[in-house]
Amino acid sequence: MSDDDWINERLDTDLQFKVVGSAPRYASTTDKPVEYYAARAADGLVLGYLWTCDADDAADFTRRPRFDDWNGALFWTGELIKAKARGLTPSQAVQELFAEPGTPLSGRLVPESRAVASSLAWLDTLDADRIPVPRPDRIEPRGWRPDPPLDPGRSERARAAGGWLYRTDPGYDPAGRVPPQAVAGAWEVNSAGRAVRFWHNPEYGAAVAPVAPAGAGVPVPPLHAGRRPAGRALLGWLEDPLAPRFCRLAGSSGSGRTHLLSWLAAAAPPDNPRADRRVHAVLHAEGLTVRSATWLLAARLGLVARTPAELMAALQDGVPRTVVVTDLDRAGDALLPGAAERIAVELLTPLLQVPWLRLLVESGSGTPAAAALGTAAPAGAVLDLDDPRWTDPDRFASWCAGLGGTPVAAGQVHPSPGLARLAARTPAAVLDPGKSPADRASALAAVWWTALPEELRPAVRALAAGPVTAELWAALPGVGGPDAVRRAAELVPPPADGGAWRLQPDELAARVAAESPAVGHAGLVRSIADGVPRLATGRPDLAQAGPERLGTLLRHAVPAGIAGQLLADPELLVHADPAAVTAAFEQAEAAGDPPGALAEAWQLAGPACAAGTAAERAAALHAWLAGRDEEAAARCAALSGQTWTARWSYRRDNGQVRGAALGHGRYAGRLAVAVNGILRHVDPATGRDAARTDPLRLPSFPPVAVLCGADGSYYLLRTNGVVAELPLYDSLGNSLSRALDWATRNFADGVTALATRGEQDEPALVAVGDGGGRLHCFGTDGGPVLSPDEPLHRGAVTAVGLAVSTDGGFAVSGGRDGRVWSWAHAAGRAPELVDERPCPVTAVAAAGTARGPVTVAAWSDGLVRIRRPDTSGPALDLRLGGPARSVTVDPAGLVCLALPKGVVALSLD
Repeated sequence: MSDDDWINERLDTDLQFKVVGSAPRYASTTDKPVEYYAARAADGLVLGYLWTCDADDAADFTRRPRFDDWNGALFWTGELIKAKARGLTPSQAVQELFAEPGTPLSGRLVPESRAVASSLAWLDTLDADRIPVPRPDRIEPRGWRPDPPLDPGRSERARAAGGWLYRTDPGYDPAGRVPPQAVAGAWEVNSAGRAVRFWHNPEYGAAVAPVAPAGAGVPVPPLHAGRRPAGRALLGWLEDPLAPRFCRLAGSSGSGRTHLLSWLAAAAPPDNPRADRRVHAVLHAEGLTVRSATWLLAARLGLVARTPAELMAALQDGVPRTVVVTDLDRAGDALLPGAAERIAVELLTPLLQVPWLRLLVESGSGTPAAAALGTAAPAGAVLDLDDPRWTDPDRFASWCAGLGGTPVAAGQVHPSPGLARLAARTPAAVLDPGKSPADRASALAAVWWTALPEELRPAVRALAAGPVTAELWAALPGVGGPDAVRRAAELVPPPADGGAWRLQPDELAARVAAESPAVGHAGLVRSIADGVPRLATGRPDLAQAGPERLGTLLRHAVPAGIAGQLLADPELLVHADPAAVTAAFEQAEAAGDPPGALAEAWQLAGPACAAGTAAERAAALHAWLAGRDEEAAARCAALSGQTWTARWSYRRDNGQVRGAALGHGRYAGRLAVAVNGILRHVDPATGRDAARTDPLRLPSFPPVAVLCGADGSYYLLRTNGVVAELPLYDSLGNSLSRALDWATRNFADGVTALATRGEQDEPALVAVGDGGGRLHCFGTDGGPVLSPDEPLHRGAVTAVGLAVSTDGGFAVSGGRDGRVWSWAHAAGRAPELVDERPCPVTAVAAAGTARGPVTVAAWSDGLVRIRRPDTSGPALDLRLGGPARSVTVDPAGLVCLALPKGVVALSLD
């Protein structure tokens, strides 16, 4: 081979300096926080970390400092270059690389090792001894406990016990008084014996509050008619931790049962410094039905409930309470004669199961209601005021001597104050003290009626039709006018509470009724209606008539067969006695009359109507009539005087609403409503199911919160802090999904509330409330997590909301402590306390509207409060008959309240 064979022309060619493009790459540096995943070898050794930051389109692989081998890093760098060439974002590239097996030198990415580093510099400091150990499982919220199992035998016991079975620590008698701290919770079981859910007691395991020493409570008011022994017995029942939880106060009519219970309520107010001497609610059951009794009792306890089951659910909070029920035997009046027994069975019997609730009920012996309560609580106590030992004879005689009128032989009427009052108004009455109080009352009533002047008998007969106020009594037909009523009132025992007049004791009412013609209900209706004041236009002025007059009108209209005309008038419903309205509606329902829009609205708004003012009743009825009966809704709106207008109400037959959320993405312009296990989409303009939008089936668990991402994916927060996703077919692994998953794994006190806001194809903002009372805000673009320096709430955060405003945005949070905070985190301002009430927050929302920002907060007692932070006007308060489970506010200012039985949409005028 010659030397010429080695000549290469290329070696003699001049060098050509040209710019040659390389393959596209992700940025290899960023000053923002990064997500990173560990790459692990087959033996479990961490070789390095692959990190990403979508905000800067950056991604790279960082070796562990103690490893000098570059080959593993080169493998992942090459894979990232390929992903960039396909147009993937860094986070999308990572999702694909999870399926890459890697090489022995590169290791394999571990998806569950996801974590966040505040900077690349921090990531570079990780070495073999400082491997961040990602949490393999989601963090449960502070205080969360799994549901205990329920075997079939216990399920049947729960069904037989009224649907509730409590799990109590060993060593306690479940039938006795058990401190809330020793009760884990209760199973709710339906009529078929299937467990509906387990209600955890939030006070389980907490420290027992110290009891104030004797004498530190409020002064005990005097108790007359020799009843100090009975008063001491009731106070002892309150204070004795070993006494049965149920006590029935018995005695004949006129024995002073109601008066004694009124005294007890005054001696043991709910705010008494002595925790063992408190009566938290007094329910006067006269004229009530199961519905109205439930509504009123819940209101007295600072709760809201439509049904006994809802009241039972609200009472599973571990708060000790004592409830007093008076005049149970008068429930329902003559309209619904079985109301007392139904209240005992359907309302009070379930309450007897609550370990931390004590129940004191006034009911005479031998009644169906007393028998039902005795069956439900066979070990309950009974205090019978007909028993002479509960009335001091000397003090009783001294009290009788001060009654005036006819001198009373105390021995003949002992121990009944009612007999003594009637005897003081009866001449020459001689009674046999050996007979029962009821027999003596019958004998005394006969003498009293015989002695009553003939000209006063029409006035007294008017009282046989039922209790009336003094003003209405004088206006009734045939009574003889005000003078005759005045003279009759001097001979009739006066009402103990200064309220309505009635014939007492019951034996007197029975005697007068037997000596009187049948009550002419139609004539009474005309007479009562004629006495209603008139406006200048000639229309009845129902607002000036008063609830007692209109309630009496209804009670006589029902047997007269003309109640339907009255119940069709929204103005009468607003101004009449709510108990009478409820009883009239229930009587019509029992008679088979189909319920109209007003009847349905009354039942839905009932809790707000029963305890509210006339304006509050009108507002609640207006909300539920919107979209159902526009004429009636407009009349109620005018009566309410509110500055808001209900646009529509949405509900499903037998539906139970769990929450609502504004739709985005493919569901933009829709309101998602979770009802009966289905996620339905509602048109916010009409309140009807949206066309061409299929409903989505929800998981079996009831969600704590429902969120919709910018792409239309839905996220459901569970009580255990886990977020379940209902993704779109093309949205698996989006940045919001990863951010929510990261939140459930990285906040030490778990996730108890969630909210998100953002536009499609842009980073979203996430707000998280945790079990320790803290609020956190962060973006899905890898930015820092912002949190106030100290927890905002005492206990868990129960609701959060986000809004965009002119200064960047703000978050609102509500907690179990009843507080509501607003935090302009984007502007760097400190959180501000907006509201504080003595019951848990159930929902909050915030939004920027055309008229400025709007915040909404709702509490467990049913109050909803709407504020405009940029205005100086007062907050808008409303009650619609149930606790709002979630609230949404759209950019147009439409406020949608998801209540247990439906959704109500309001516009702020």
